[in-house]
Parts: sequence; structure tokens; C-alpha cells
Amino acid sequence: MNERIPQAAWSGEFHCLGVVVHCHTLDTGQRIIETADLEALLLAMANDDLLCTFDEHEALRFARWRQSGETW
Repeated sequence: MNERIPQAAWSGEFHCLGVVVHCHTLDTGQRIIETADLEALLLAMANDDLLCTFDEHEALRFARWRQSGETW
């Protein structure tokens, strides 16, 4: 079996709830969020004591990346 391993065609990050979330778009078009960053984001979302602001600009950047693979 000679399957090709997908490569990252683009990598970037966004900030949400005080967490830096690293994202990648593979050359296959698949979008990936690093596991540790996703776990940290979920923990931040579950933290009742979290005192940070929601950055609408960062959320929109993430939504554009998720929908179209747009880079920033």
C-alpha cells in the first residue's frame, strides 16, 4: 500500500477565551485543529471563573477559515 500522507498547505492560529488555537489546512482541503488546543479551549469554555472577553474579530476569522480555508 502506497498511500500519500497529507501535508499542511497552510497553518495559522486564532485566539479565543484566552487560548491560542493552532489550525492547519491540509493539501487535501481537510481542516485540522490541534488536539491540545481544542482541549484547552473546551476547558476554558467550562471554566466558570474565566474572566476574559470574547473577541468577535477572532471568531469571524475562525469562521471564515472553517468555511472557506481562507488564510489570515
